[in-house]
Amino acid sequence: MDKETSNRIRLGMFVIGGLILLIIGLYLIGSNRNLFGKNITLYSTFYNISGLQVGNNVRFSGIDVGTVEKMEIISDTAVKVTMRVDEKLTQFIRTNSIAMIGTDGLMGNKLINIEPGTGDSPTVTDGASIPSLKSVDTEQMLRTLNQTNQNVSIISEDLRVLTGNINKSRGTLYTVLMDTTLAFSLRKTLENIEGVSNNLDEFTGDLSSVVKGVQEGKGTLGGLINDSSRIALSFQQSLQMIESSGRNLNQITEELKTAVDKLNSGQGPAGALLNDPTSAEHLKKTLANLDSSTANFNENMKALQGNFLFRKYFKKKNKELNQSK
Repeated sequence: MDKETSNRIRLGMFVIGGLILLIIGLYLIGSNRNLFGKNITLYSTFYNISGLQVGNNVRFSGIDVGTVEKMEIISDTAVKVTMRVDEKLTQFIRTNSIAMIGTDGLMGNKLINIEPGTGDSPTVTDGASIPSLKSVDTEQMLRTLNQTNQNVSIISEDLRVLTGNINKSRGTLYTVLMDTTLAFSLRKTLENIEGVSNNLDEFTGDLSSVVKGVQEGKGTLGGLINDSSRIALSFQQSLQMIESSGRNLNQITEELKTAVDKLNSGQGPAGALLNDPTSAEHLKKTLANLDSSTANFNENMKALQGNFLFRKYFKKKNKELNQSK
């Protein structure tokens, strides 16, 4: 009887201990999942949940603040995720906070990370939705990496074949790579290019100084460019002179035309001489008579010089004329 009682006591203590451990475990799990605290519900829509499951953690700035409660497919490209988050932390989560799917460690379970928003946005309330950020697809990344590795392998093989052909042919490219004198020539060429660049820099500086001087009105060109009032006045005066010369030339042309018209019509002595043949004949005869009279006058003067009455007078005049020379 005592032994049976002892066994029952031990069984009761074992059961009680198990219940206590179960309660403690449930409490710890409930505390971890925020089952006993006051929570709010937040929503976020993802295009790819990348293996996220109900019950996975929700973290804010690296701290577990809630769990994933529900996942619902709302379209062929969108999944709505319901999260239960501790109400005490909602003062730090804002409406422009960003939810994104991450990994617990390198190869751990999927979880939702909530990045803090900016201070100018209001804090979230129960039932609010926060934007999401498209997560990186690990499988897609691995496929891309695999394709990249294949491309690198192909490029490496092509490069190996190319270098082998260069070594075998020892052509121009091999000479360029192996000839040390080319390095010296290249160095000289670079020095010459540097010298040209320095000269060009000096020329640019000089040109800048010249342009600055012109802008400041220095020199003839600067005066022409900057003294616009004087140039405009000179140009206006030149135009006035050209206009006046044009008017004078026009007037002279009109007067000359009038004179030519008078000559052509026979008006005046000159017109009569040009157009009247009788007047021309009279003028010709008059000139002939004048020439004849001049010749007779010269003969008479020679006769007077030989006359004894006037000979002494003419000798005296000739003597005075020779002394004056």
